[in-house]
Amino acid sequence: MRRLLGVGAVVALLLTVMVVASVQGPARFEPPVFEASPAPMPVPTDTQAPMPMPTPTKLPTNEAAATVVSLILMVISAVVVAILLFFLIRALLRAWAARVPRREVDEAGDESFTVSAEPDPETAAPTIRRGIAAALRVIDEHDVPSDAIIAAWVGLEESAAEAGITRARTETPAEFTLRVIAHRSDVAGDATTLLRLYERVRFAGYTADEADRTAARRTLEAIQRGWR
Repeated sequence: MRRLLGVGAVVALLLTVMVVASVQGPARFEPPVFEASPAPMPVPTDTQAPMPMPTPTKLPTNEAAATVVSLILMVISAVVVAILLFFLIRALLRAWAARVPRREVDEAGDESFTVSAEPDPETAAPTIRRGIAAALRVIDEHDVPSDAIIAAWVGLEESAAEAGITRARTETPAEFTLRVIAHRSDVAGDATTLLRLYERVRFAGYTADEADRTAARRTLEAIQRGWR
């Protein structure tokens, strides 16, 4: 905002100088006049004196052209100042609008400020319990242990997303799911263990075996007991 005001002031100053210069008209310079020495006395002669030469007259300056140029410069200056004022006023209005909090008007016409509250994970307990039960079913449905572990954790992510809790922009789906499941502090360790096993299989190229499937099933059972 300060830069815009500074630029506007400089432009307005330059335009003012241009208008003043145009109103005064073009600069005129008159040559200095030196006093002539007294002419010598004419000597009488019998010959006829030559005819005097006509003195040149000064050409009149074109005052009308200077007036037209001044009017054009004044109009251009006024247009530029109007444009600068338009952008300055618009910037001030935007800055003012950004400082005023947004409000919503209900059907009755009353204005009220909107407040967003983070839902309590305990209110989403039924959804989380269903997700845990589905993960326990999935862990035994797949023939390949790695696929079973991945499907079980993805099911937990889906149930966490359906719980109505907002995921932070900096959170990955896995981190968000761990935060929701670990809301019950007694299952935080089991949820972390299951997440690490999932990440090894999903991203580190680890091939799980039946022992890993059994370990994943035990962590899911412990999580289920913690959410009863």
